[in-house]
Amino acid sequence: MKNSFLNMGLCCLTLALTNSSMAHPSGEKEVLKSGMTVRWHYKNDRVFFVMEAPTSGWVAIAFNSGPDMTGAYLLMGRVVDGKAELVEHYTSAPGNYNPITLLGADAQVANVDGSEKGEYTKVSFSLPVKALSKYQRDLKEGLAYTMTLAYSREDDFQHHSMMRTWVKVVL
Repeated sequence: MKNSFLNMGLCCLTLALTNSSMAHPSGEKEVLKSGMTVRWHYKNDRVFFVMEAPTSGWVAIAFNSGPDMTGAYLLMGRVVDGKAELVEHYTSAPGNYNPITLLGADAQVANVDGSEKGEYTKVSFSLPVKALSKYQRDLKEGLAYTMTLAYSREDDFQHHSMMRTWVKVVL
């Protein structure tokens, strides 16, 4: 009897692992740090991101050559009244960031989606791999960056983060 339960449990575990691995596109990369998860994969000439964090406020990632925020390409997402939004920002100094559209550049974000369930926010989006302005970054596979991860308790993009950290990544 014990062996049949053990075998049934192993079969269920195998099926669960098989199904979960099928749900992720091949070549997907992931960063998990300080409670926040960022996943990405490439398709055609775009990179698709998913940001998730234990908050009902905004979530963000930024790309730069080092952990300093000056000159960073900052992507901030939120879900308000069930609708996801993502804004591309350029950071001219820590705490001083503006939407790239106000700086004269065209936003390139597409495929924006998201959800908020209790104290958990998930925002997904895609960007072209080739930067189209000086405020954006090339996001080609294999490029190395310092990725900043952050989230806030509030949906207001001007509200300070409750968590901010960084990690070296190779896209």
